[in-house]
Amino acid sequence: KKRNKKFALSSIKIAAWVGLVSALLSAWTGDGSGYQVAQTQPMKLAAMEGYYEGQQGAGLVAIGMLNPEKKTYNDGQDPFLFRIEIPKMLSLLAERKLDGFVPGITDLIEGGYQLKDGTQALSAEEKIERGKTAIGALAAYRAAQAADNDAEAVEAAKVLKENVAYFGYGYIKDVNDLVPNVPLTFYAFRVMVMLGGYFILFFIVVLFLAYKRDLSKMKWMHWVALLTIPLGYLAGQAGWVVAECGRQPWAIQDMLPVNAAISKLDVGSVQTTFFIFLVLFTVMLIAEIGILLKAIKKGPEGEDL
Repeated sequence: KKRNKKFALSSIKIAAWVGLVSALLSAWTGDGSGYQVAQTQPMKLAAMEGYYEGQQGAGLVAIGMLNPEKKTYNDGQDPFLFRIEIPKMLSLLAERKLDGFVPGITDLIEGGYQLKDGTQALSAEEKIERGKTAIGALAAYRAAQAADNDAEAVEAAKVLKENVAYFGYGYIKDVNDLVPNVPLTFYAFRVMVMLGGYFILFFIVVLFLAYKRDLSKMKWMHWVALLTIPLGYLAGQAGWVVAECGRQPWAIQDMLPVNAAISKLDVGSVQTTFFIFLVLFTVMLIAEIGILLKAIKKGPEGEDL
């Protein structure tokens, strides 16, 4: 305490500038990621927003509480108990147009809406049937190849090519399996975004106080900064929840669902690997903490600090 104040203040300023720039860049790249999700993983976007009925000029939910009674896309329950939307913002994020059409969960399951190329979106049931056709065509192609039957192989390859875009749907048993965990994805997304906004505000305040006030005397700010440390980890984990839960049931979008991507590793192998990494990273953590404490106790070099 009360040592090397000049050095500490300089370190805080550098850290705050780096933090602010990083938070702003995260917001910028997040916008780009949102657009990519809308184009390639529309069901994830719909789950992130608790968005069931597609529309033009769709609003982005700023604050909302999901209805816990909502279980399936077609159960007739209102998805929200309450919500406050930013008008047209979801369309702007997803389509870069204020009046762009954004499909909801119901649209993605039932199909029938117009795609950008002018064609009509298939329903989930149609995709499942075409997926089964693709799987059957692949099996037929392999059998024909093994039997040196070129004619059948060519025909099977043709059928496979026509339906391969829906290959993964052939493993889906129920259309409701195509909908990820909406509450988990919805709330995790908001935790991530709200913390991102908090970090921007936090670093702006820290920079203002560091340059205009005596930050060393503001104990309340010291506590705020200390309590902010775990929020970075929380934001990161919330982001992973959105990414990994929101993409369900896909390991590879539209091509390979997770139930078909399960490896044949035995439990013992997984447990062994887990505990090796657990021990390794625990040792590294202890070593890092020891080095940090030693460096803190020694303090910075230089008499003018």
